Amino acid sequence: MRVCALVMKGDVYGRRIVENICKRGFAHWMHWVHEFEFPLSTDLLDIPEKYLPKSTPECDLILSLGLPSDLQYTLPIIAKKTKAKAVIVPIDNPNWIRPGLRRQIQKELAEISVASTFPKPFCSLEETGNNYIDIFAKHFGRPKIEVETRKGLISGVQVKRGAPCGSTWFIAERLIGIENSQQRVREEVAKAHHAYPCLASMIIDSELGDTVLHKSQYIIREAVEEKKKVRE
Repeated sequence: MRVCALVMKGDVYGRRIVENICKRGFAHWMHWVHEFEFPLSTDLLDIPEKYLPKSTPECDLILSLGLPSDLQYTLPIIAKKTKAKAVIVPIDNPNWIRPGLRRQIQKELAEISVASTFPKPFCSLEETGNNYIDIFAKHFGRPKIEVETRKGLISGVQVKRGAPCGSTWFIAERLIGIENSQQRVREEVAKAHHAYPCLASMIIDSELGDTVLHKSQYIIREAVEEKKKVRE
């Protein structure tokens, strides 16, 4: 699968995700990474082609990683130029793409037969039925883990699917050896989640009724509590 990642130059969000994908053994997916630069000009919406990559190699899947809303408008244009089959637009900050813009982009992508998904946060991503999104979501998205316990302690954690930013693997390492109680596990998950740190926004999201960061913490906590294999 050929993946194109669109990131902002100097921004840790996109860089961390690309680096984690490569670290987990999928560097061969990364066909092309384009860095947009600040500041953005006021005529971007009037002449978007002026700010698009001069070279746009063909790809199967586009990852839009942390682009400001003005640049999100260019996704259908880039998808058409690259002949992409699908686009993943994580919303870890509600200011990146508001509901109205999301609906507009979805409509424009559908008109050129490009599948799209807008996970909020990125670690909520699951399979959608599109082949390219599902290949990615098999390995990166809503965490799936197996937890082994021995004599009341967590003795092993295996990550079956992890958050694209890499936090699931970081949290898994820090659960080894702690007491297998709900309170202790929740405390350690929260501590490790913040220490990584999670890059999701602390802005209240109108659709979630909470911050995206809090939502991402609930997701990893649920994954840990749901998947326990006891071996005494």
